[in-house]
Amino acid sequence: MLGSLVLRWPAVMRRFLFVPILLASFAVVALLVALGPEPEAQEFEPALSEVRVQRVQLGTERVVVTVDGTARPARRTAVAAQIAGEVVWAASALRVGTQVAEGSPLFRIRQTRYAQAVAEARSRLAEAELRLLRERAAAEMARTEWERTGTAPDPLALGVPQLAAAEEGAAAARAALETAEADLGNTEVRAPHSGLVAARGAEVGEWVTPGHRLLELFSLDVFEVRVSLPDAALSLLDLPFPGGAAGASPARVTAILGPPDAEVRWAWEGRLTRMEGEMDPGTRFIPAVIEVPRPYQTTPDGRPPLVAGMFVEVEIEGREFPDVATVPVSAFRADGTVLVVDAEDRIRVREVDAFWPAGETAVLVRSGLAAGERLVVSPPSMVAEGMRVRIAGSSETAVP
Repeated sequence: MLGSLVLRWPAVMRRFLFVPILLASFAVVALLVALGPEPEAQEFEPALSEVRVQRVQLGTERVVVTVDGTARPARRTAVAAQIAGEVVWAASALRVGTQVAEGSPLFRIRQTRYAQAVAEARSRLAEAELRLLRERAAAEMARTEWERTGTAPDPLALGVPQLAAAEEGAAAARAALETAEADLGNTEVRAPHSGLVAARGAEVGEWVTPGHRLLELFSLDVFEVRVSLPDAALSLLDLPFPGGAAGASPARVTAILGPPDAEVRWAWEGRLTRMEGEMDPGTRFIPAVIEVPRPYQTTPDGRPPLVAGMFVEVEIEGREFPDVATVPVSAFRADGTVLVVDAEDRIRVREVDAFWPAGETAVLVRSGLAAGERLVVSPPSMVAEGMRVRIAGSSETAVP
């Protein structure tokens, strides 16, 4: 047993010697650090975020409200038959899409029965007028006789009721003749106004009755574009409400024609003339009407007509607002604020009143910015109030 203890003693000694060796190593390292030269203190500057800025410029800006709509005729008339009869004639060029002049003949209904009615009415009128003449003569003779007697006249003996009946009969016969002549005149249907034929509802040989729609005609004098204005635009436009501002706001109606790679924009001048109905409580939009005069008038540049049903874009001129800045959309952060850089190149967060778009890439701002301030047009993703930044480039362009 003693022999086994002697044999295991070196292994035990090696295990206990490891601890002093480790402590001695730490002591040597600490001595070397203490006796070595002190490291020089160095200052590290954090990297500054780079931003692009533009100078804020305030000026007077006119608001333009852009909406979409569809062109339609301002006057659309359904020409209907006023009498019954057979259609015996129609204008040869009377087809959908053709233009007709005011008063031009469109259809003719057989006149035989109506011409006969006129002749009979004239005959009855002649008889009634003859009776009236006789009653007047008889009444005059009776009055003369009663004047000779010197007694109180008797209305019946004087023929007063007979004369009144004859006068009423003549008036009725005269009215019957006027009605018959009107019916005869209605056998020829004429265009109530100039315009374009939109639909045709009768052909030669058909029997029509009063109220039968013969033709649909729309005027080419004025077209309308019905649009929906947001409630936010009510304070920006001079709207033609009753009791409001006189006149009508100018509007520019634009149609985009052709394929996307070769589209052409054509424009017509119009005016916002009236408001329709009431505001939709669900969408908060209110309908308005733009009038475009002479939509089919050609121009030297080859502008096509403003065809009914054409989809158009309408730009309505609004009011002018002073001290307004035009701020790029890229300058706005997610919460609607913008950033400016002060004289010490530090970030300042600003709340602004952005009240209306200025095209597709900018917004009009009427408060929150001062003229000459440096507006950040590329806000960094991480920013804090008072953070120093570096201005990109050496020139600063002005916000238009």
